[in-house]
Amino acid sequence: MEIGSEFWKYEDNLISNNTDFWNLGEDTKFVLSGRTAIYFVLQNILLNHDIKKAYLPTYCCNSMIKPFIDLGIEIEYYDVYYNNGLKYNINLDEDFDIFFAMNYFGYSSTNMEKYIKTFKEKGKIIIEDITHSFFSSKKFSIYSDYLVGSLRKWFPVTSGGIAVNRKTKFELKLNDNTNEKIISLRKKAMENKSKFINNNENLKETFLNQYSKSGKLLENDYKNYSIDNDSLKIIMGINLEKIISRRKENSNIIYEKLKNISSIEFLEKYNENDCLLFVPIILEHNLRNELRKYLIENEVYLPVHWPLEEKLNNVFEKELSLVCDQRYTKEQISKYVDMIINFFEK
Repeated sequence: MEIGSEFWKYEDNLISNNTDFWNLGEDTKFVLSGRTAIYFVLQNILLNHDIKKAYLPTYCCNSMIKPFIDLGIEIEYYDVYYNNGLKYNINLDEDFDIFFAMNYFGYSSTNMEKYIKTFKEKGKIIIEDITHSFFSSKKFSIYSDYLVGSLRKWFPVTSGGIAVNRKTKFELKLNDNTNEKIISLRKKAMENKSKFINNNENLKETFLNQYSKSGKLLENDYKNYSIDNDSLKIIMGINLEKIISRRKENSNIIYEKLKNISSIEFLEKYNENDCLLFVPIILEHNLRNELRKYLIENEVYLPVHWPLEEKLNNVFEKELSLVCDQRYTKEQISKYVDMIINFFEK
């Protein structure tokens, strides 16, 4: 069985009611994607504010930058780097209008509370990306004005982003419809991946191409779409406690099995209150690439976060994200982590 890559079709029962969990502010909108959420929030801000510049981290995905560029907002970057843990080089006197904050991988130790509070006291508008911290003990800062996030990184859904106005209602309206071209491609891709995973059908190239095509469509047509109905039903009905407990178990296995490998450092220490998106490890660039190649040859697909074209940093050069999600049992996680151990023992 392969490890990693995109989720496949969800076929379990939906028996939960997660409405209260997603009540994160005065107004919550479920949208097509994370970048859709950012664009929607920025549009609402621009209705009442003259926004010229935003302050963003160097360590983020290109898709998060695009809404700012599309709306003509200048970007200034603050550095995010690794030095015995994730560190920030943030200029508290920087001149900007919007501070864009991120919490990384679900670690409470990467929380940006002090910066958010300081900039809020200076009158800045705060947008906090909570994609990684949805299920951790501290999801967001009480000082943030808006929350955004991508849901597809956590769930087997064809679309999913969230935009939250913490203080008031959004003034603009979303498109009531979703992007059917993207949803249709992703549904086919998830169904084909299910067949590949469950029946070993030779459909790998098919579903990879379908996912790739949907991604290219999203790049150019992402604005103001709502989430699709099937994905919303999954997000509202899936067993969240099961997801959280499985991820915590899997993360703990990874930490315990790799803690004595001298070539590996963990991005942050593990805290059992944190529910991690991935378990990121740090190792020398060439070694990271060799390990990743070795794992791909054994059908384990681990991502690197993130190749931001505008700014490179030492985290991207050394980081590898270890899969810990709810699709996999403790035995499956142990098996692929043993491959990593074998690589270093050789």
